[in-house]
Amino acid sequence: MNKYRVGLGVSGGIAAYKAVEVMRLLQKSGCDVNVAMTRHATEFVQPLTFKALNEGHVIVDDYDPANPDPIAHINFSQNIDLLLIVPATANIIAKFANGVADDFLSSTYLACTAPVMIAPAMNTTMWEQPATQRNIEQLKTDGVHFVEPVSGELACKTVGTGKLEDVDNIVRQALSLLEIGTDGKGNGENHPGGESPLLLLRKEGSLDLAREHVLITVGGTREAIDPVRFISNHSSGKMGFAVAEAARDRGAEVTVVAGATTVEAPAGVKVIKGISAREMFDGVMAELPSATVFVGAAAVADYAPANAANAKIKKEDKDTLTLELKKTPDILSEVSKRRKDGQIVVGFAAETNDVITYAKIKMGKKGLDLVVANDITQSGAGFNTDTNIATLITKNGQVELPLMSKREMADKILDEILKLRKA
Repeated sequence: MNKYRVGLGVSGGIAAYKAVEVMRLLQKSGCDVNVAMTRHATEFVQPLTFKALNEGHVIVDDYDPANPDPIAHINFSQNIDLLLIVPATANIIAKFANGVADDFLSSTYLACTAPVMIAPAMNTTMWEQPATQRNIEQLKTDGVHFVEPVSGELACKTVGTGKLEDVDNIVRQALSLLEIGTDGKGNGENHPGGESPLLLLRKEGSLDLAREHVLITVGGTREAIDPVRFISNHSSGKMGFAVAEAARDRGAEVTVVAGATTVEAPAGVKVIKGISAREMFDGVMAELPSATVFVGAAAVADYAPANAANAKIKKEDKDTLTLELKKTPDILSEVSKRRKDGQIVVGFAAETNDVITYAKIKMGKKGLDLVVANDITQSGAGFNTDTNIATLITKNGQVELPLMSKREMADKILDEILKLRKA
């Protein structure tokens, strides 16, 4: 059977030992894995560890007499379907972003014609440094895919973002990229040998949302005042897209109805535009019959101008402008009313005070199974942040979630949805 070929690059961080687990799970999923390491990586994990488990030469230096291929950085890079870097230090990210090729791994990156996926791991301060963030943005512009680090206790005993993502999630995202392709148009079944790695993982039970079709609203809506101006809010779409990405990586079919966002949708999900509340409502209702889970993560305007002007409204020396507003369609309430047996409905409650009280009122009034409640006044929570703090509320109780990345929180939300499904 033909297999996907993954080039696993390991750079010199304390999380290097996790690369062994990544290799084993990729192998379990039916992939061929070739390993390349930086010299500093070998100080954390010996090449012999990978060689013993993989029965292949582990490349550290092109010019090592033991290297059977004198131009390995070319042959290695052009005979793989994916270059996956686990962990990626700030140093290797900087080299990739700036075209430095002073070791085997950085030379391999420059010679690589396959998609590249990077899983960073580093101290929080290093992660948040403007230089690191500039390098990451440059690589994203260049088409490199990232498995974002999560928040947690790091090796240096500090707590913050920079911890390597869980091995299972890294492998799921890597396999998903292999199967959907970089254009996001694959269907996840086009493995060259017939049965795909994602299907193999599904049989192992690792893709626990494989039977779900998750419908998600994302971003903020815009309600036109005139052809130039509109009423909107600060929603970026980051939380909703994080849920979409996590659901995709766990095997679900994912459809997103997106309003205005400041970030791009993840690959491999169906995206329908719904800029106004009415457009978003129509998009949701068209997709709802085939969905098994609905997640209302969008910040939908409660009111819109009753009569939008056809031409730009002129000031004409007026100091005030009065707008008549009308209610917009209530998407969450209507989804609950139209739900079929087995559909799970999840809502978000972004509040500034009495958060839990208002969230519970919303759950009862709109007939929701789960509410994700968060106080947007807290530092690190709310709109336009990469982190969040929330309370997950169901009829059976509530779960407090501390500060964590939105991607990590997305998995916590999906875990709670699975509990509802089993119940």
